[in-house]
Amino acid sequence: MIFDLHTHSNASDGLLSPEELLARAGLRGVKYLALTDHDTVAGVRELQSALAAGNFATEVQLVPGVEITASLGRRDYHVLGLWLDIDNPALDQFLAGQASVRNLRAEKIDRRLQRQGVTGALDGAKEIAQGGLLSRPHFARYLVAAGYCKKEQQAYKRWLGPGKSCDVHCEWPAVETAIGVIHQSGGVAVLAHPSKYRLTRTRLIELLQGFKAAGGDGLELISGAQEESTTQELLKLAEKHDLACSLGSDFHSPEQVWCDIGSHKDLPSDARPIWLLDSVVNQGLPRPI
Repeated sequence: MIFDLHTHSNASDGLLSPEELLARAGLRGVKYLALTDHDTVAGVRELQSALAAGNFATEVQLVPGVEITASLGRRDYHVLGLWLDIDNPALDQFLAGQASVRNLRAEKIDRRLQRQGVTGALDGAKEIAQGGLLSRPHFARYLVAAGYCKKEQQAYKRWLGPGKSCDVHCEWPAVETAIGVIHQSGGVAVLAHPSKYRLTRTRLIELLQGFKAAGGDGLELISGAQEESTTQELLKLAEKHDLACSLGSDFHSPEQVWCDIGSHKDLPSDARPIWLLDSVVNQGLPRPI
């Protein structure tokens, strides 16, 4: 069975609608798909309603999820919540707070861009988002569409990337708080794409120790296209810190073929899958053969 436990729709910064995403997963042979939009479960709720009403026929099993931005040791990280009860009041209240932080950041980005001669950025980003939760990729797409740069990558290099003029610092909640909300909602907490933070091995070990101490359940062993050496190193660290293993594409767009839905490898045979944790199995998930 193919698991893809990290994907994004246009409810946050992905390009496909939730239904288009689920349909693509089916075409690519995925059995279990987690929709993990940034700090929102709006896309999950849309899919659950469509499936319950019989408006969408698929053999793909939807895993309700979210990707939460949170801080640990004065640095921001992403935490995946998987197999969530999205109607949990604590989760709803928490994500409302995340949306407020993101909206405030968007307004600050717009003001900084205005000071550099870029006009209409906030309205343009909102139009591109089409009701989805605002994030930096929406601003990057606007900057390309409005002719301020030719490629989204240039928008990050000039304005939006780390340390650039429009890199707005946010007061995100602590990782421990995010994990607590995920657990309150019946889910498991997974550290997303640990290799993408570009940490030294010492700093990565400190991160995993802190994540485990905060109540974390697993790490994303494989994220999209990844070197086998990276996978093996993360596997050793997962075993050392008693963290189960997850995997996902981190899909955002069909144009990014290196992280298309279901394109990543299976977990190594000696990895402990996140879906075999008792808290997940007790929800009725069939054990893979």
